Amino acid sequence: MGRWIDYEPYASRSVAEFRAKRELCGLSLYDVAQELGVAMNTVKRWENPNYFPPSPAAWRYIDREYDKHCDQVEEALTKALASARDGEPVVVLWHRNGMRGVSDKDVGVSNAVSKAVAESLMTLGRDVTFRWSDPDAEDAQRESTSSYYRRTDPTYAE
Repeated sequence: MGRWIDYEPYASRSVAEFRAKRELCGLSLYDVAQELGVAMNTVKRWENPNYFPPSPAAWRYIDREYDKHCDQVEEALTKALASARDGEPVVVLWHRNGMRGVSDKDVGVSNAVSKAVAESLMTLGRDVTFRWSDPDAEDAQRESTSSYYRRTDPTYAE
């Protein structure tokens, strides 16, 4: 005998809410599909008002991820404010895909937290600057920027 599922708590929820929470959490269609064991097209259809709505399992998953995201943002914002120095911009780390040992999902989720923290800091009137979380990327960027300007701008001086 199958398990009875109460769809009522989910029936009134908007598919726009599902998509917004997914995007706010930094989750791709692929991430959600992988986690729930469905095809990516299924997730696309859940987010389209002309198709069937997300399953209760999908709603529970996206609600858990959103709650986790909010907790991570609150924690990161508290740390950022505690370490901020007056008159100096707050440094927010940005992650890049392709980092060894870090999945694209983790990068998306981390950057969603970084973005929310930066937006909160700016709302509070704080200046924000972004840095790569990978020090090698920072070094590579400095070198390529310097090299580019040396080649293209005759007035450039380091």
